[in-house]
Amino acid sequence: ASRTMAQSPHLNALPTELLVFVISNLNRVEDIAALALTNRRLYDTANTYLYRCAAQCDDGRPLAWAANRGLVSTLRMALAAGLEPDFEFIEHLSAEEWEKATASARADAAAGRPKQRWAMWDYNNRPRPETHGWSPDPAEDSSTPAAASPRAPSASDQDSVVSSEEDLSQRSDATPTTEPSPTPTPQTLSRRYHAIHLAARAGHNDIIEMLLRHGATINMSSQSFCACPRLKGLLNDLEHPDPEPSQPQWTPLHVAICHSHTETAKLLLSHDASPWMESTLTKAPSGNNNNNNSHNPFYGSTALHHASGMGLTTLIHHLLSTPTKTKTKPQPQPHINHPDDHTLTPLYHAYASRRWATTIPLLLTLGADINCETKMYIPYTAITPLGEACRLGDFDAANRLVELGADVGKGFLALTKTGCLTPLHMCCMRPARPAGESPGRAQGRGEVEEGGDDDDNEARRGKACMRTIEKLVARGASLDAMDCFGSTPLMAAVQACNTFALEALRIAGVDGDAD
Repeated sequence: ASRTMAQSPHLNALPTELLVFVISNLNRVEDIAALALTNRRLYDTANTYLYRCAAQCDDGRPLAWAANRGLVSTLRMALAAGLEPDFEFIEHLSAEEWEKATASARADAAAGRPKQRWAMWDYNNRPRPETHGWSPDPAEDSSTPAAASPRAPSASDQDSVVSSEEDLSQRSDATPTTEPSPTPTPQTLSRRYHAIHLAARAGHNDIIEMLLRHGATINMSSQSFCACPRLKGLLNDLEHPDPEPSQPQWTPLHVAICHSHTETAKLLLSHDASPWMESTLTKAPSGNNNNNNSHNPFYGSTALHHASGMGLTTLIHHLLSTPTKTKTKPQPQPHINHPDDHTLTPLYHAYASRRWATTIPLLLTLGADINCETKMYIPYTAITPLGEACRLGDFDAANRLVELGADVGKGFLALTKTGCLTPLHMCCMRPARPAGESPGRAQGRGEVEEGGDDDDNEARRGKACMRTIEKLVARGASLDAMDCFGSTPLMAAVQACNTFALEALRIAGVDGDAD
């Protein structure tokens, strides 16, 4: 009997055709993965079959796993198996959960901190229903739920599979089919993105190169992938928010910039990425995949605006010194004062994100206009950064702008006539933002600058207002300036019952008893 068993054929001795037949009759992916871990020959056959099944079932998770983690060999096998490099991932997420994550990411950006990856969903780490689907080896990432699953034993130490990049997991909930995300409801939102967005987010340049070589569309749009909101102006966003804002359709270039991957941004630009940050492309255009300028699907802000907002000074230099061109026609050279769709300049983006240390001084050195005018929601009006900072009650920003040379006579402007509200007028008004709320792009999200009750916050801000008024007057602000209705700063302070401003004006020499 022992001799008969010894002469019986081993599974590894079967012809490849029979091996494929056996593998194709295994019902569970974890069984196929366990077989792949037996030895190298079975690994080559079973693993190739798994990737081919993923492609046949239109399951793009091998692409997501490879792009998110920078696994070149995994991506190579996924593409060789027939998965499209422009595969679109679609998820339906809780709107409340997404809002919490995006608020946290915005706060990180406003504070100059790198975005935390936990605040951005991971296609492979998000909780999924107990359904079946493709999943990579658990040893590769111990943070995945599959990490708790035991590995299948290998036949011998010499023949065991040692590649952790391409093995598949033994999840009990995995089959070659993909279960779609739950049907969206009013409390959920759809999230759409591609492998190139994942690679750009992580700064995996070699993955991007391979995707592009295989025909990935470099300017593909995304939806609810990145937490960045569109910027219309801090005061516009506060006083006139869009009741039903549409989701930005950020390109991979924006994703690279907003995650501070300068070299990745340069790589995308070198491959003819559009400098515009939003795209309407949801599938590859006909003809050359990267020739996306024939029907002009781009809009919004540019790479220069967003690089300024993120404080990427090296990328700013690159954008201003490197000619921008595409395969079809040259693009206009970025201008330091170029307005975006909402009339915001690169310097405004830097100011709104509080990039005082290096970015704003650099932009000013390069010729940026510190008195740039932002179109307001009130028709035929505009506002300067200094005027806006005073109106918001962000007196630290106002002081910095004054010290950098902002015009102390230009604040809220009536475009159809001369003058309107000076920064001094706006300091004397009741601030638009509640005391204690964080400045910059984190505003409106409930963050608080410091501890203390409302009275303490009001007192701190009132004293800050007095210091700003002192600076404005010292720089030549007129105490007798009149707005369009003939009101002076004193009248504005009286109307607003702003006792701190009244005291600052008295110290500056204004006669409070004058008519």
